[in-house]
Amino acid sequence: MGMKTHPQYFLSKPRRSSMVGMTIGIDLGDIWSHYCTLNEDGEVVDRGRFRTNPSGVDKRFRDLDPARVAMETGTHSIWVSEQIRELGHEVIVANVRELRAISHSDRKSDKVDAEKIARYARLDPEILRPISHRTVAQQETLTLIRARDVLVRLRTGAVNSVRGLAKPCGYRLPASSTLTFAKRCLEALPPGLAQALGPLLEQIAEMTVKIKQYDRAVKQLTETAYPETQALIKVYGVGHLTALTYVLTLGNKQRFQRSRDVGCYLGLRPRRSQSGDSDPQLGITKAGNGTCASCWWSAPTMSSGHTVKTRPCEDGVSVWVPAAEAMQEDEPS
Repeated sequence: MGMKTHPQYFLSKPRRSSMVGMTIGIDLGDIWSHYCTLNEDGEVVDRGRFRTNPSGVDKRFRDLDPARVAMETGTHSIWVSEQIRELGHEVIVANVRELRAISHSDRKSDKVDAEKIARYARLDPEILRPISHRTVAQQETLTLIRARDVLVRLRTGAVNSVRGLAKPCGYRLPASSTLTFAKRCLEALPPGLAQALGPLLEQIAEMTVKIKQYDRAVKQLTETAYPETQALIKVYGVGHLTALTYVLTLGNKQRFQRSRDVGCYLGLRPRRSQSGDSDPQLGITKAGNGTCASCWWSAPTMSSGHTVKTRPCEDGVSVWVPAAEAMQEDEPS
């Protein structure tokens, strides 16, 4: 009886992704980063660490032959991946959310993690669910937006603290926008509280000035460095800040094959947990950028609340005015 032959598609074929030269896995750290180098046969040929700074990365990777370098996403992965790519290496940045075998391992260490990343990258890079980072220049601009957000949060906390400190003394501060809060409160406070809360109110006024400077910088960037934001600004409720945050969050738009992929990237895709006949309907993943999400959720609020204030006319009849216009009228000249 002759040997049974198997169809050609059942035969094992070597993966193209495994036919690579050196593969290097990096476990990025804040001060030191550990690496593990595998040869074509998957054998460990080198281990070590290097300083997590531009000079340390350059010293370690400049004189190497072109290799496949893999690392996890993290604080330093943006500039490290860009620098290594400029040195002529293939760079893979793994999605850390998909690597539970590393992050939830019971034998986790920097050396072990670096070797695991290298072996995954050598076997099949798709296992790592590689992501595409924004450029360092885009990250610097996004840092400006996040710094503004920090200042806004600090001002909100200071305003709430001033209101709370005044109530036990029997004073309720007048309702006011944050733009004019410091000035109105100083006029309403008695001498004793003015002495206690005056420095806080001065800090609130200074933070308001700094936030306006950030706003002017954002507007200038949308008009010069990122002209693609002008199409978004035409949508009612979308301002310079929201448009710029959206453009910077997406980074290189060419990496999205379909427009629907953008919604998934921003965390608007429903979660799924299908098993057998069970396929429940779940909420969205909310896996996108938090700063971008907060801007986009505030845009509909601004759009729906554009007639929330009234202004008396000369004949005594009140008319509706946009909230933004009313806020500008509240600003001190």
